[in-house]
Amino acid sequence: MEAKVVTRDYIKNFFRLEDSAKDRRILDYIMERLVLREYHHNSYICRIGDAAKAMYFIEAGVVNVLGGKDEIINQLYPGRYFGEIAALTDEKRSSAIRANGTVLVYELDKHILNTLTTTHKKIYGIFLQNVYDQASEKYRSLIRTLNLRRGQGISGARKKSTPVSLFINYYLVFFIFLNLFLFCPTPAQGRLPPVLLCSPLIFLVGYIIITKRALESLVLSMMYLAIMMAKLNFIVTFTGQIAATIIETTDLLLIVLLMGVLTRLFSASGSINALKYVAEQAIKTAKGTMLAAFCSMFLIAIDEYLCILVNGACFRALADDKRIPREKSSIVMGMMPGALCILNPISLTGIYLTGLIVINSGRRGLFIQAARFNFSAILTLIIILLLALERLPLAGDLRKAVRRVKEGGALWPPGTDDGGDDDTKNRGRVINLALPVFVLIGSSVALGSLEAGVFSVNVLSGLIITLVVTFFLYCFQQYMTPDQYFNHVIHGIESMLVPVVMFIMGKCFASGMDEIGFSAWLNEAVKGLIAGQEWLLPALIFGVFTLVGALFDNPWAMYAIGIPIAGELALSVNGNAGLFTGAVCAAGLIGNEIALGDIFFIGPMLGVNPMAYYRAKLPYVILITALSFGLYGGIGYYEAFSISSGAAEKLLLFLGSLVDMLGGWGRYILDTFFLY
Repeated sequence: MEAKVVTRDYIKNFFRLEDSAKDRRILDYIMERLVLREYHHNSYICRIGDAAKAMYFIEAGVVNVLGGKDEIINQLYPGRYFGEIAALTDEKRSSAIRANGTVLVYELDKHILNTLTTTHKKIYGIFLQNVYDQASEKYRSLIRTLNLRRGQGISGARKKSTPVSLFINYYLVFFIFLNLFLFCPTPAQGRLPPVLLCSPLIFLVGYIIITKRALESLVLSMMYLAIMMAKLNFIVTFTGQIAATIIETTDLLLIVLLMGVLTRLFSASGSINALKYVAEQAIKTAKGTMLAAFCSMFLIAIDEYLCILVNGACFRALADDKRIPREKSSIVMGMMPGALCILNPISLTGIYLTGLIVINSGRRGLFIQAARFNFSAILTLIIILLLALERLPLAGDLRKAVRRVKEGGALWPPGTDDGGDDDTKNRGRVINLALPVFVLIGSSVALGSLEAGVFSVNVLSGLIITLVVTFFLYCFQQYMTPDQYFNHVIHGIESMLVPVVMFIMGKCFASGMDEIGFSAWLNEAVKGLIAGQEWLLPALIFGVFTLVGALFDNPWAMYAIGIPIAGELALSVNGNAGLFTGAVCAAGLIGNEIALGDIFFIGPMLGVNPMAYYRAKLPYVILITALSFGLYGGIGYYEAFSISSGAAEKLLLFLGSLVDMLGGWGRYILDTFFLY
């Protein structure tokens, strides 16, 4: 049979052979040794655990890639290939391949492949580049899915909608919008009642809780506001708000997109996997493994999920070798990245929060000021460090897990799919991760500016410089070709589109709420509700937005709402803006730890049953929440009553303020909502 897909030109391009006499002889050698195989429907080409005998090029038909439970995790079509990693490394097959219909493949024996790659260094390098192009699709899909978590909840992603449920859902939305159009007065006709002012926020919160789709909720809530403001002209108002926001936030949007590119390139270079091999040689004890995992996260605290992915790949096997329960290693490697990224101004989360803060307050240094008051993040780092150093008492399921392992039981809890090794064969060099990070930090600081006594880093310029450096660093070392480099750039931008769109819609929503008069009403409402008890506001902000963040199951959506509200509250009572903003940021971190959505991604990355991971970390999350709430109350109390020197006098003032506050709340709610 004459090949139509796996032709001579196909093999020539795959191995990047040229028209020289030497390369023609190599091509002849390969073509003569390709063996055509035919597989019938549902027959296995290879199974998990089989010894690797060859790699395969698909000539015709479709093959299903199966996981450990025979679930289809990928499909490969003519022109694709599989089995190359196991053939090169002599490892057992990590996936099963089954024919979907009649399939024709060309088989290249592993001994021939090894001969080619050992005797021709050029072919070895080019072959690995081609292998990575296909193997990295697994990583690209994972990163894209994880980034989608910033735009929609896990429940919304998994729940299948029926035509009936879709009709009911959008019929109700249409009914609400129609009533707005017919009966709601516009802000131009005078001040709106408090119930109407709060109704867009109520609609947003309710829609997110019901559907778990944060991005869709923000879009519909913005439409809700546009109808309130402009009636029939709502489309022009809606698109105008989006256009204005994009123009106003161009720099920030570029930063988020380019940070996605850099994250992608770090994986593509294989440098993140080099940490694993360095750690294997250097670390000898269980405590040293956990401490090394703790310290390594500071280096790659650019994106939370990337940090978890890298540390899971690098340190999970080491932790297993040292007989560390999976529950413990997952707490250390699962909880810490979120705390690090929310404190790091050049992480994706830090850049997102900085943009929200600057746009809503105009203060570039407020993120750093707020980070000092992010007690949840600071306490998380302290508790995780103590846990890594074995200086923290064990609680709940973690104590049971340690006892289970000491008694000779399994390292992982029941229900864990151990799943085999991760895709970490693309090994690079640690310097290819460390150098770009140092370039990013150094250039961002060097090109920063000092305005009104506040220093701000220039992350956009730093990113551009870093991407230029990585181009030469990775391409000249032949980790990728220029074509592959720019393919990774495209994929990196693609992975960040949902966070970018959600940021735009969140900013539009906050601007719309301000235009209908919500901010002005909120200032008056806070003054009436607090009635001199401003010291309670930081703790209340933390408590309320922790609950909102947990219900949203999406901290980025909560930040888009909470940051503007915190700024308005600080302004209304002349409070500490850094403290109020820090309380919202801390609430987002804890709310995300309380919510269930992330555990279904983090658990598999760290090789642990998601619910077992959740139960093991819950006592520590509760401890951090309680301590944070107490600290916000204490800071507020100290600032309010620092003029009083006596403890008894402070206590009396404190008790009196509580009585006055509760009475004031009752009177204000009655006057505002029932006697308006």
